[in-house]
Amino acid sequence: MLRPIGRGGEAVIHLAEIDLAGGVEPVVVKVLDSRQTITAEEFDRISRKWNEQAELLRFVHRPGVVGVREHFEGAPVHRPGESADVTGRSLVLVMNHVDGLDLRDWRAERTLAAAAERGEIMRTLEQLADVLDWLHSGKATPSGRQVIHGDLSPGNVMVDAHGQATLVDFGLSKLTADHQTAEIWFTPGYAAPEVFDGKRTPGTDRYAFGAIAYFLLSGQSPPAAPGLLADAIAALPQIAALDGERRARITALCSADPEQRPSSLTAWVRDVRGAVVSVPRDVQDAPPMPSAPPLPPAPPPPSPSRKRRRGPVLSAVAGVLVLAALSVIGVRLLGDTDGDGSKQAGGDRPAAQPSGSGSGSAPPGTDEVSLTTLALVAKGEDAWFEVGKGKLNNQRYETALVSAGPYKICNGSAAYDLGGGWKTLNMVAGVDDTSTYPTARMKVTVDGSSVWAGELRIMSPKPLSLDVANGRRLEISYEDPGRNCGLGPLTLGAPTLKK
Repeated sequence: MLRPIGRGGEAVIHLAEIDLAGGVEPVVVKVLDSRQTITAEEFDRISRKWNEQAELLRFVHRPGVVGVREHFEGAPVHRPGESADVTGRSLVLVMNHVDGLDLRDWRAERTLAAAAERGEIMRTLEQLADVLDWLHSGKATPSGRQVIHGDLSPGNVMVDAHGQATLVDFGLSKLTADHQTAEIWFTPGYAAPEVFDGKRTPGTDRYAFGAIAYFLLSGQSPPAAPGLLADAIAALPQIAALDGERRARITALCSADPEQRPSSLTAWVRDVRGAVVSVPRDVQDAPPMPSAPPLPPAPPPPSPSRKRRRGPVLSAVAGVLVLAALSVIGVRLLGDTDGDGSKQAGGDRPAAQPSGSGSGSAPPGTDEVSLTTLALVAKGEDAWFEVGKGKLNNQRYETALVSAGPYKICNGSAAYDLGGGWKTLNMVAGVDDTSTYPTARMKVTVDGSSVWAGELRIMSPKPLSLDVANGRRLEISYEDPGRNCGLGPLTLGAPTLKK
């Protein structure tokens, strides 16, 4: 035991170390001490609940949830050699240590002035929404029981240097969908009205998530009185500008009635994202610029106060190299760069393709075209497809779309403008032979309608002939079937559109 680092409910949280294989590993130890709390009978009752919860939490394994290592009952915390002098009992929970900042300190380093930081805020909310939906769904435990955190607040969320948000302090979280308890542990401002009656449900976590969203979007603590949170969210500039129906959907998360709160936090965040990351109104209302071929803006300078993720840094370096090459070979290839300076998927298009067309419309007399020559009109924030080479079941594809991006092992998407006029999309889809992970799930939609969805496995690629039926927008999305960032990188070999 090194030092106390916080308090949760009636327990004290310590930073500690475990001796292991000739070295030490940091852990977090949560201790509930009977001397500081309750009667022997109450302690026995809480001990049974504590042990049941800790055992069940040991089944919960995925990024975004702190790992529980062990739990036991022992003497209260004491100095070395003084165990004989202490009385009472303690409940001890040992959890993995998450190296990072809690959400309050992490938010203090950011503003919403820059689009990149607004994106970081929304990405953090998306991570938390995804893991909470998973815990509430019953998928976290072998028996299908729901896991309820019960005390969500910025102090119980850690964000590491890679931007991964993790729920911590599960030691006294409430399990099962409708758990009544006489003990009331909560963080003011993040507690739903029913918490004051000692009741916690998945809806309780959803209310607290809304309070966290308010904190991240405003930088201010949510109102202490539960009835005021919905009004506070509605007053946020990003939300106040929305139409009444959408604003009502968003503020419903903070309803006094748990049954009125949306059941999907992931869908709720999607509703909010457009309002937060959209172009500021003063920019939208600015007079149009004179017509001129757009030039890619210079990449923003790296912030000296935070480490930047490798993916964006490499993209910036690649952009510099591309511009240098253009200065040598001429402006003929400028059509391969989209407005934000990033190289489009059509950057390797053959000379026969009209430069800068960016559309799926084929030149006259052309009955087929490679999907790799089409412009990438939209992509996932953390992962997408790029033109490259791949290998499926020992078959080498020199023309392919391959998954790329800093979080390509989690999920990604890419959208293309087909332009109409095509009948089929033929390709061989699979997990690349070089993959560490064996599976991926992929979905293909045309104008919003699914044309194929399924799981892909390494060494078992699928030849696909998809009906695109004169569609205009093709979207390909992919994710890890286990939803724990263990996605095999995809290769779409020889993707070809035919009339």
